[in-house]
Amino acid sequence: MTFFFIALPSGPTMPSAAPPLAYRPGLDAVRSVAILLVVVGHWALPRFPISLMGSMTFFVLSGYFISGIVWKQEVYVGAPGRWQRRLGVFYLRRMVRTLPPYYLSLALGFALPLVTLHEYPGWFLVPVSNLLFFRMQHWAEGVGHYWTLSVDEQFYVLWPVLLAVLPKRVRWLGLVAGCGLVFRLVVGLWLKKGLTFALLPGCLDLLAVGAILRHVEQQPVVRQLARLHWVALGWAVWAALWAVLNAMGEYQAWELIYATVGSIPAALTMNWAIHQPTRPPAENRLLAAMRWVGQRSYGCYLYHLLLPVVYQRFIFRIFPAAETRQFWLSPLPTVLLLLPVLLLLAAASWRWLEAPLNRWKNRLAYE
Repeated sequence: MTFFFIALPSGPTMPSAAPPLAYRPGLDAVRSVAILLVVVGHWALPRFPISLMGSMTFFVLSGYFISGIVWKQEVYVGAPGRWQRRLGVFYLRRMVRTLPPYYLSLALGFALPLVTLHEYPGWFLVPVSNLLFFRMQHWAEGVGHYWTLSVDEQFYVLWPVLLAVLPKRVRWLGLVAGCGLVFRLVVGLWLKKGLTFALLPGCLDLLAVGAILRHVEQQPVVRQLARLHWVALGWAVWAALWAVLNAMGEYQAWELIYATVGSIPAALTMNWAIHQPTRPPAENRLLAAMRWVGQRSYGCYLYHLLLPVVYQRFIFRIFPAAETRQFWLSPLPTVLLLLPVLLLLAAASWRWLEAPLNRWKNRLAYE
């Protein structure tokens, strides 16, 4: 795949370097909560969309981290100095971190086998599976969650280009966020298409809000909002909106606006975690366990929809009675049995694949 860039002159509107990206242990805890919400939501299928709470938070996290890297390392197009080299290093680091674990999970999906992977392999190898799902207007067994990974990969490619022409101002980033809502409204209401959130433009509000948080996180008013009651209020408003629209039968309206409204409590959650004091792990074992899960959240996400496919086939093979199958495939046994297996898979992926890749990635210097 070839990318063509136009070198832009540096000037006062170009993004300036952000403060150093220090390790934020609280964000690993946020990742752990987000991935558990996604996993339980997809496995148990509760009426309330808890999986959306997790997926929205992950997109805001992506906007936060990637924007910080682009600003700090000056990897946007047209930055002073050898921006082409730095941009190439940025892309290489992203590919090293994300693609090998993803392709391993794809290989396991092929081995199961999963029908959609065998029918449309190219859409997953590139990866642009989000475009495939939008085209088909439905998800696929075992691989439906890969749409978010495709959106992230496309975001990595395009965001340094967009930040090259976008002044580092809240109002401009807010305009990008508004474009996400406008895109979903136009495609959903005018073109009468569903799954608008599966396309990169349909996620811009979540990604841009993460960038805004990265830009303003040290401002006094933002630090004052780092309180748990603001987090609870934000999610309560989001849940109330779901309850009202669901009671009215306005399911399409919910699909069009949930991400825009949900980006606020997701950002408030991250803001609260960012400004929590760092404590030694021994002082809080629960927090240490959450950080452990958060570090392995990528592996959890990759495999969490493959496991139920294997589990369902196993149950149908060993239990001929319908009532017995129904019990073992119900939400509680599914979660209790599969969650430890998922954590073991994620731990193995981290130890033998992701952690070594991270060490190699960190050797790729921007300068």
